[in-house]
Amino acid sequence: MQAQSEWIERERTGLVAALAERLGRRSGSVFRSAGAAACEAIAARMVAALGADVTSGKDTAGREAMLALVQQFAGKLGYADLRHLTTTLRQLVLAAAADAEPAERQRVDDWLFQLVLVGSMRFVAQREEAFQEQAAQLEVRQLESQLEELKAAFAEKTRLLDVIRQASTPIAPVHEGILVVPLVGLFDAQRAQLLTDRLLHAIGEARASVVIVDISGVPLFDSDAAELIVRTSQAVRLLGAQMLLVGLSPGMAGTIVGLGFDLSSLKTLSSLQDGLAHALTLRKLRIAPVAGR
Repeated sequence: MQAQSEWIERERTGLVAALAERLGRRSGSVFRSAGAAACEAIAARMVAALGADVTSGKDTAGREAMLALVQQFAGKLGYADLRHLTTTLRQLVLAAAADAEPAERQRVDDWLFQLVLVGSMRFVAQREEAFQEQAAQLEVRQLESQLEELKAAFAEKTRLLDVIRQASTPIAPVHEGILVVPLVGLFDAQRAQLLTDRLLHAIGEARASVVIVDISGVPLFDSDAAELIVRTSQAVRLLGAQMLLVGLSPGMAGTIVGLGFDLSSLKTLSSLQDGLAHALTLRKLRIAPVAGR
């Protein structure tokens, strides 16, 4: 390991002072913002790295010093700051080494080149990391925004579906104590629960004793739908009312019988007119003809 060059040791104090002064002088630089003490510490570290590498014949100390500098000012160090540091250091060092041997001056120049190369590569890598992080954060914000939009759309769709279900399950009082419920569309478990809840409430309010459920508008009436209707009928019966099922077509009836489902507990009639006539009979009422007609 060769002895450290005498000129570096001789010029160390002056190099550190001159480099620190120039770093802090440049307006708008990250070094000036860091303050005089920080500039002096940076200058001392860079000059010490130069002396160590010239002595060892390697670039290890300079590489570590430059990486530490970039890390120290992570996100703040601009390329102009990096260029100012390396250019100023090169000017000062080569001026101080004016009397050194040509081979040693070349060694110092090579070291400075490696310093610029390491600093530039690390600077670019750090900027790339920052860009990737910003892109990831932007993507996360976009995904969060899309998720909120989907949640809002789902909530609106749910609200509209609820409105549609309620609108497609009207309960109409046609006479004192008689309610008519015309069902239109598919009859599933959720709709059956809605029907039961609304129907029980309407029976209590109207003090109804007969409920006519018209299923002529239900396109598919299978065993599941039949079971739901029976459960609704049982709930109605608990309030002391009777449910009549009308609109059951021969085809529907055949399908139910073929599936082995028993609707004997329900009073079924073919049409709404028959259902109304039977409801009036249960209420001990009848439709009287209008005089003169």
